[in-house]
This record gives sequence, structure tokens and C-alpha cells, in this order.
Amino acid sequence: MGIDRTGPVGPFRFAGSQAEHARQSYRRQQAEPAATPEDSINLSSAAREVANADPAERDELVRRIRSQVQAGTYRVDPDVVARQMVERGEV
Repeated sequence: MGIDRTGPVGPFRFAGSQAEHARQSYRRQQAEPAATPEDSINLSSAAREVANADPAERDELVRRIRSQVQAGTYRVDPDVVARQMVERGEV
């Protein structure tokens, strides 16, 4: 009988190197200041109109779209969406 390998086997074989990697990663994160991302939002003119609309008009629009979604009749034209994405440089 012979033994070809010595030391940990199975999932524990790399535990030491993984722990060291985790320690190094943690030290790097502590040494580097966290970047503060800047939030931004870009609204289309249609979205701005809805956002600035009279609350009653907005409620009616939301009600109408919600009922279309629930009925399965709300449709989005993929060609219009694709064209607008290209125009905005999003693709």
C-alpha cells in the first residue's frame, strides 16, 4: 500500500491560501479610502412631464398603465426603445 498525497484533502486543501487571500484583501480595503460614487439620474422629456404633472393626472396615468399591465395589454415598441437608446448613447 502506498500514499501518494499528504496533508489536507478535499475542500480543505486550499483553506490556508484562501484565508491568507482574505486577510490580504481585507488589509487592502482598510488601507484604501472608499470611493464615494456620485449618484445621477437622467430623465427623458416624457418622464419630466409625468414627474411635473398635476397629481391627479399622474394618478390617472399610473392607474391606466397599471390596468394595462395587469390585463396583459401594455405593449412597449422595441424599435422605439432601441432607437432612443442609440440616440442617448446607451449602447
